[in-house]
Amino acid sequence: MFEIKKIGIVKRASAWLLDAILLAVLTTGLMWIISLICDFDGQQKVLAEYQTAWQTFQEEYVPTVAEYYGFDYAVDEETGDVTVTKDGKVSSLEEVMQALLDSEGGDEATKPAYDAYLLLPPAGKVTAQTNYLISLLFVMISVGLLLSYFLLEFLLPLFLKNGQTVGKKVFSIGLVRPDCVRINNVALFTRAMIGKFAVETMFPILLVYLFFFQGLGIVAIVLLAALLLLNVILFFATKNRTPIHDIFASTVAVDLQLQMIYSSEDELVEKKTSVHREDVENTRSENTTEKDEP
Repeated sequence: MFEIKKIGIVKRASAWLLDAILLAVLTTGLMWIISLICDFDGQQKVLAEYQTAWQTFQEEYVPTVAEYYGFDYAVDEETGDVTVTKDGKVSSLEEVMQALLDSEGGDEATKPAYDAYLLLPPAGKVTAQTNYLISLLFVMISVGLLLSYFLLEFLLPLFLKNGQTVGKKVFSIGLVRPDCVRINNVALFTRAMIGKFAVETMFPILLVYLFFFQGLGIVAIVLLAALLLLNVILFFATKNRTPIHDIFASTVAVDLQLQMIYSSEDELVEKKTSVHREDVENTRSENTTEKDEP
């Protein structure tokens, strides 16, 4: 009566999978709407135009320029990687172009390359556009997930009651406090927006972003693995199988078909008092019966 009725792993995993699918679908839809607002496709086309201009310039002019200034220019046919050397030492395309700029176009052999180079978008502009698109994508993911978690993990459970998402509703799973009292809105918000969204979702995404685009390296991988391992340990090692988001909110997932839920602490205390009183009366009755027996 006062114990937590835990759920089987398969049932809980099924509810989680259904919620994850709905979250992914909603997040994708919201990201699409945000991309329209921010003209993400248009910004991608701008970057593509920049990159195409540089690629065309490199293919048409750079080999000639490199040869003119004494560089060895080679392209790997399989990978497309470019190798630039000079006097047996590794060089770069930047050094080739710097030689062209220093000579202000050289002679008739390299003057067309110089004129074409002046018409190219500056390298800094290409880098800035690339960084802008990466940042915009990160914002789209963040806002999409934020709204999805708010709608599916907080707002919807307010209407379904007992912290139920769609997956939990389908599989008769609910949320209670460890003492079997119904959770309040603050706990539900903490679980959804701080535990699930901020800690378990956005922090790993931030680590991935830092790994690929900010050079955090092995530190990001270690932190990501540590967070995942911590969640697995908490789920299997704690008494009520409470991962990080449930610890933040002091909540427990339970089987609603079996679980007794109390609306408040007063109701819980009253019920415990009533049960204790009944136990005392039953004990007295038994003792009286035993004394009356010959």
